[in-house]
Amino acid sequence: MAQFLKPSNLNNVWASGGDRIYPGDTKYATGWQVEIPPRQYFNEIDYKQDQMLAHLNQHGIPIWDSETEYQEDQSYVQGSTGTVYRCVLTHTNQNPDLDVSNTYWIIAFASAGDFYTATESDARYAQLSNNGSDYNVATFRTNIDVYSKAETYTKPEVDGKTTVASSSQARDLTSNTTLITPQRLRDAVNATSALPIFAPRAWALFNGLNGNLRASGNIASITRTASGVYTVTFTSPMASINYAVIGSVNQLSTGVGLEADTFTAFNRTTGGFTVTTFTGNSTIGDCAEISFLVMGD
Repeated sequence: MAQFLKPSNLNNVWASGGDRIYPGDTKYATGWQVEIPPRQYFNEIDYKQDQMLAHLNQHGIPIWDSETEYQEDQSYVQGSTGTVYRCVLTHTNQNPDLDVSNTYWIIAFASAGDFYTATESDARYAQLSNNGSDYNVATFRTNIDVYSKAETYTKPEVDGKTTVASSSQARDLTSNTTLITPQRLRDAVNATSALPIFAPRAWALFNGLNGNLRASGNIASITRTASGVYTVTFTSPMASINYAVIGSVNQLSTGVGLEADTFTAFNRTTGGFTVTTFTGNSTIGDCAEISFLVMGD
């Protein structure tokens, strides 16, 4: 079917300046009979049809009136300000401009001002496919209160956020809010194992003649307190007296020079221990060299 062209002169209304008579509602209902109707009837009918065509041509959607029965989800009208409404409940004589509860009418179309332009939208919202590159990274990270990859905790910050278990906590094996260090792990194992586990704590090489000391680990000092008797002091106290000392002595003896001698460690405390050497063959009473290794808690 060919496209119908819009006719011209739609705004000219038949008999708008002529003689018209409304036939009445009854005559409209019955229509023409065997009769010769007056010309004014024809003028009125044609006038009414042309007027409606001109109204639709001008407004596109008819303006609301109080007489029409509007149909649910099918009828559209204009309000007094030009807003277009859609009927949501079949009715008659419910002015859409006054239907604030939207019982009979709702606004059919949003106005252009209700939407962002593409430029406005791009400036206001981040694009999903950009994976966050739209944001100012430093400002965004500050706003959501997170660290960047380059930021690290200082030692005081770490110490403030972590708590190391005490020896008793490690041995109790009940705390779930403290950290276990290697030393505390040993405390826990020693408390629950039939045989204690010893770990090297220190070694020392001491020249009794000149007092030179080479030491590593937990040895603070070695002091001669009597002939063949030496006091060893720890840098920091041991956890308990459950430690062992393994050592050897080279003694300066009469007519012999250096010879191996006995080494005995006793009087163990958490702060240190005492070393004695056999001095029966010694003319000096001091060892030439004493070395030992401390193993334990």
